[in-house]
Amino acid sequence: MKQLRLNLILMAIVVALVGALYFGKKKEAPKGLPLTALKAEAIDKLTLHHPNAADIVLEKKGRQWALTAPVQVAADPYELNSLLGVATAEAKTSIDPKDVKKLSDLGLDPPGFSLTLNDVEVDFGGTEPLNYRRYVETGGKIGLIDDPPASALDADYSDLVAKTLLPEGAQIAAIAVPGLKVARTADGKAWTTDPADAKAGSDELQKFVDTWTSARALWNAATPADAKPAANPQTALITLKDGTVLTFNIAGRDPQLVLERADLKVQYDLAKGDADKLLKLPEPPPPPATPQTVPAPDKKVEAVPPVPAPAPAKS
Repeated sequence: MKQLRLNLILMAIVVALVGALYFGKKKEAPKGLPLTALKAEAIDKLTLHHPNAADIVLEKKGRQWALTAPVQVAADPYELNSLLGVATAEAKTSIDPKDVKKLSDLGLDPPGFSLTLNDVEVDFGGTEPLNYRRYVETGGKIGLIDDPPASALDADYSDLVAKTLLPEGAQIAAIAVPGLKVARTADGKAWTTDPADAKAGSDELQKFVDTWTSARALWNAATPADAKPAANPQTALITLKDGTVLTFNIAGRDPQLVLERADLKVQYDLAKGDADKLLKLPEPPPPPATPQTVPAPDKKVEAVPPVPAPAPAKS
């Protein structure tokens, strides 16, 4: 009886496992078609259009992407991928616009904004309430796609600006921050400081320059439209080898270091600790400790007991 019960239990477990595998595979719904026929690598121009805002245009130059309107600056590759990903986004469903009574119910008449990939326009509508997917219209069809990150697709282009402070491959000729200027010597082989700093060696100066070369913001933000420029703002001026001068206004130091490019209307938010790295020279390492000579202890010579003379032989 016990053996029969054990066999029934084992059979039930096998049936359950087979059923789980069968129904698990059955639940895997086939993937929808990509939203467009474009491949991301074939795209070399993106135009983001929002009503009542200037178009944001990005173009691929060689292997690098850059914003070309409304400002000209290198693009952030991570945010850019969010835009390129729209081309191959999975269309969860496909609807003929003729089957929709009112496109305005889907937020597509008029669309909230549009993204043109090369010459393929994608109009964005509202989100459906169940899975919060976005209604989009392109190629005469309406589809639902997973909602792309809003930061890349909104009318604020600051997120699309590269988080690095300097252009890729830029070579620095001089750095001027409040109370300090570091510049290359005439022969270009070393760095000098003004005012002169006897404590700053070549390693400290090179480290200061390298910090600017690799500096990267945690995030970017648009300069507030109602922000009033300071009368005498503190600035950091970076002169590149080709003569380009980049001006960063020091807009804040707490809780983050904020450097502003007024020409781009973009603020770079960096870590608070970066203020000590970007606005003043690093402290030189402490000098090595002078070894102290400890006198050797005097060696005491132990007295050797005298050897007794041998006893005279008996006759």
